Amino acid sequence: MTDTVVVVQPDESLNVAVSEGVITLASTNLSTPAVVESLDSVADVDTITNGKINGSVLVYRTTTNKWTSTTILDAQDVTGGQY
Repeated sequence: MTDTVVVVQPDESLNVAVSEGVITLASTNLSTPAVVESLDSVADVDTITNGKINGSVLVYRTTTNKWTSTTILDAQDVTGGQY
């Protein structure tokens, strides 16, 4: 399975549906086709440094100005409410 990203032009809408791990993209009002490409080729996304590991998420790193693939969340604040 390859990673994909969809670039939608301003003022265009895109419907995304996920079912059993399959992502379906659809729209009835795109003026031009959406561009679909690998995350590896997006300029500000780094999936190489930490690799593509099951369960990874993209985390923005200000030190590199890139979204980085990681399984370690080391700079997040999680608020779980009051108990």
